[in-house]
Parts: sequence; structure tokens; C-alpha cells
Amino acid sequence: MKKLLKWGGIALLIIIVLGMIGSKGGESKKVGSNDSTTTQTAAKTNNQPTQQMYRVGDKVQMGDVILTVNKVETSQGGQYTKPSSGNQWIELNLTIENTGSNQEYITTLGQMFVTDKDNNQYQTTVTSKRMENPGSLGLDGALIAKAKKTDWVGFEVPKTATGLKFQYNASFWSNKSIVVDLGR
Repeated sequence: MKKLLKWGGIALLIIIVLGMIGSKGGESKKVGSNDSTTTQTAAKTNNQPTQQMYRVGDKVQMGDVILTVNKVETSQGGQYTKPSSGNQWIELNLTIENTGSNQEYITTLGQMFVTDKDNNQYQTTVTSKRMENPGSLGLDGALIAKAKKTDWVGFEVPKTATGLKFQYNASFWSNKSIVVDLGR
């Protein structure tokens, strides 16, 4: 019985910690000022709330993180690397700022995606912009309190893809995200 209570207590503790991590973030909101405005996009199903949509250049805060998509470029590659035939690279210059008192962990592979109008999802890939600075770790890793990072993140998408949106997920255990219309 003691063993069951011990393992039950450990399981409860894990659930509480995961719940606290998953609840981190809150709702997104535009901060600072620039000339662009936010728009609403329709929900995908009747059960989902309307998703707040932001534009390139908007500073968007969720919890202690402020994310800005500074610039969007397309590329056909360089001398040594190129996207697959029929595809192109969408390269995003991003700034992530940690306004909190604890470090944040950022992973481009697990938290950042591009989707198209048909809801096809594209994950990060190594592009010529990343290859230009191979010594940099990019945006991945710990972001200490009161610090920020700016770097390029790339995605390989079909040349025919339209309605492209960038999605940053606040955590692995939450459905909270920042969505930015890339204007393409």
C-alpha cells in the first residue's frame, strides 16, 4: 500500500508540474507600436475559438516571451544547398525576447511551423541563411531572463503554396500559439 501511495504521489506531482508548464503563456497580445494592425481569422471548427492573427513587424507577447517576425524572404538556395525541385525556402528573421525573471527554452524544430491555406504544415530546415553563420546556434536553446535573440529560421515549401502563416507554439503541453500572416 505504501508503494502505491508513493508512486501515486509521484504521478500526481508530475501532472501538477506539467500542468503548470502547460499553462505558461496565456493569451497573445500585440505590444509596442507600429503601423500594422491585427486581424481575426475564422476558427477551423465550431469548437475552436477565433485565432488572433498578426502581421510581419508586430511585436507579439505571450507570457514572458515577445516574438517579432522582422522580415520574410524567399530563396532558391546558394552554391552548395538548394531546396528540392518545385520548392522554395521561406526564410524568416525572428527576434525572441524573454521579459521574465526565469530563462525560457526555445526550440525551432518543436515550436515553429509554417502552414499554407490548405493547412499543410512545414517544419524548419537548414537554408542558405543558416549556413551563412554556421557557428551560431540560432534561436535554439536557453534564453536567459531579460535577454533576446535575433536570427534566421527557414522552411521549405512548394513554390505554389499560398496563404502562408508562421506559427510559434508557446509550449509542448499547451495549444496556445502566436500566428503571423506572412503575406504570401
